[in-house]
Amino acid sequence: MKRPYQVDGVDRNKKNKKDVSKMKVHWKLYGSKDDLSEEFNSFSSTSSKDTDELKRDMESVSDDGKGKSRLTLSKDKNPYENSNDVDDDVALKQKNFGDDYEGCIVINKKIEEHNSTAKETAKNSLSTSKSMPDVSKMKAAIKPHFKYASHAYGLRMMSKKIFNTKVELDVENIMIVIKNNDVSLIYLLRELIEWLLAKYPALTVYIEDKVLQNKSFDVESLISDIKCPARRIKFWNVKFLEENIGFFDLVITLGGDGTVLFVSSIFQTHVPPVLSFSLGSLGFLTNYKFEHFKKDLSRILNNNKVKTNLRMRLECKVYRRREPVINPETGKKLYVSELISEHHVLNELTVDRGPSPFISNLELYNDCSLLTVAQADGLIISTPTGSTAYSLSAGGSLVYPSVNAIAVTPICPHTLNFRPIILPDSVNLRVKVSMKSRATAWAAFDGKNRVELFSGDYISISASPYAFPTIESSPDEFINSINRTLNWNLREEQKSFTHMLSDKNKEKYANDPIKLDQAEESCEEVELQEKIDGSKIDIAMVKHMMNPERKSMNRLEQEEHESS
Repeated sequence: MKRPYQVDGVDRNKKNKKDVSKMKVHWKLYGSKDDLSEEFNSFSSTSSKDTDELKRDMESVSDDGKGKSRLTLSKDKNPYENSNDVDDDVALKQKNFGDDYEGCIVINKKIEEHNSTAKETAKNSLSTSKSMPDVSKMKAAIKPHFKYASHAYGLRMMSKKIFNTKVELDVENIMIVIKNNDVSLIYLLRELIEWLLAKYPALTVYIEDKVLQNKSFDVESLISDIKCPARRIKFWNVKFLEENIGFFDLVITLGGDGTVLFVSSIFQTHVPPVLSFSLGSLGFLTNYKFEHFKKDLSRILNNNKVKTNLRMRLECKVYRRREPVINPETGKKLYVSELISEHHVLNELTVDRGPSPFISNLELYNDCSLLTVAQADGLIISTPTGSTAYSLSAGGSLVYPSVNAIAVTPICPHTLNFRPIILPDSVNLRVKVSMKSRATAWAAFDGKNRVELFSGDYISISASPYAFPTIESSPDEFINSINRTLNWNLREEQKSFTHMLSDKNKEKYANDPIKLDQAEESCEEVELQEKIDGSKIDIAMVKHMMNPERKSMNRLEQEEHESS
């Protein structure tokens, strides 16, 4: 009789019995205690040894609080060691997840309530449809492509959990960045620092050293007003950031999206969580209002756990092609490309024709495979965050920030059929200036640090290992931002004509039963994860199908699947 089990690895049909005999088998059975006793008796009959040990395991059956019991029986030796019934049984070699993990099959037996006739039949039969596992599914589940699909699904579930995870935020050192050349922001900065230092005595605030030169800031009067030690207000510059990686616990920006991009440019490796207050013009990345800074900062600093969006950045490496040298072994010219700069961009890389009157001729590769040759004013390689910037203006698509993708958007292409494309983040792109190009090209990284590219020069683009974490203001902040800034899919609803009714008909309309029945506030919705038998539905049937006891076994199976 074939039993439900969770094992790993080696086909039992192999002739090497030593490997099988050393395997430890775990039996996981679910059901009532009486059913488990029946399973135990059948299990012990397959083995001639260690029955007393199995009985001790049977006595340790524990109830899970949901009317079900769980029994785990372990044997250091193969229960089929002296049995010939091994033709259709499959085993999996146990491994840790880190060492070439190949998957684990878990077959759960569903123990349902049987009537007395069914139980009597089960006792007299060696196998029934309820107790016998589906061997064909077991065989299929160990095939490599099934394992591959199962692992891919597990990674997607893990990515979903990471996306919804809240991280601890123990703040001691706060860095504040403000938009330059705006005097009004200096006074807002003073208000923010006064409130932070007065409410949180353990905090140290760091501001840019350029602010010290501004007479409106007046750090000495600020210290005397809040009566705090001068050491709690310090200054930072780019050199300090390079020498103290991972020093800051939180970055607060006062400005627009440009201020956030500036923070990305000065943190080229690890970035602390960024909290952005909207004091600019548009603000796709600035989802906090400064007038509510006391409430928002109190919530974030007191709760210690925040939800952050790990925004993808691009790692861009610029290679310059040097003059060739002769290889004495082959007699051929050898061209060497040297790395001249590296950038991690939050929005986009732009390669365009610059001041040249000629159209650019750019070759786009993926892992040394030519994708296309772009004859256009340029190319935009953007992140999902940058999809609302230059790429959107050039006709690119909006991409949700949590999607790991790279968007390629041409700038005024010579052919109208060269449309934007979204590629997975696993690609390794290369934009190369063609040897046939009539002019040079220019590259810009988030609109800064422009570099001239000559024929043969190229830029490699891949997903950066250093994400840009922004503190989430609400779960739908991206949709709110494009609604607010772009009026995305905004249209006026059809107006009601009730204003043309007489007073008598207005009163009748207000009390119309059909209108009240169609109102959303008078409706409720319930979702069932199964098909309903029959055509008529009443409230008793709905309550019965929503009974949590009916779902306990399904939840138990789901938990077992996730743990595997």
